[in-house]
Amino acid sequence: MTVYSVHVRDTGLKPNLALVKDGFSWPAAIFGFIWALVIGAWDVALVLLGVQIVAGVLAPLLIGDPTSQTVVQLGVSVVIGLIANELRRWSLDRRGMYEDAVVTAHDKEEAERRYLDANPYMTSKLLRDL
Repeated sequence: MTVYSVHVRDTGLKPNLALVKDGFSWPAAIFGFIWALVIGAWDVALVLLGVQIVAGVLAPLLIGDPTSQTVVQLGVSVVIGLIANELRRWSLDRRGMYEDAVVTAHDKEEAERRYLDANPYMTSKLLRDL
């Protein structure tokens, strides 16, 4: 079972709901700042782009061996994968979405269903404008 944090913004005309998985993020580790752009976290994308540029520039300057440079780049990718979901939570918080619950489920759809089953008031708010 996977743990998901549920983030909600219930102000405005229609509330927003976002689920963020705990754990390592393979897409973030592989694609870096592009992953952040795809999920709409522009602030995180800028941070990741800066980290990747700095690592890409400093590795050849400080380390002469190409194999060691590759290891440094892979290390940066692993760290990005480890902290990616925390950065996503930070970005959601900056956009006014607070963490409302923690749900365990096999996949994202089941986690969303469990959250909405436990919070019928949120279900009615989400479905109000449909």
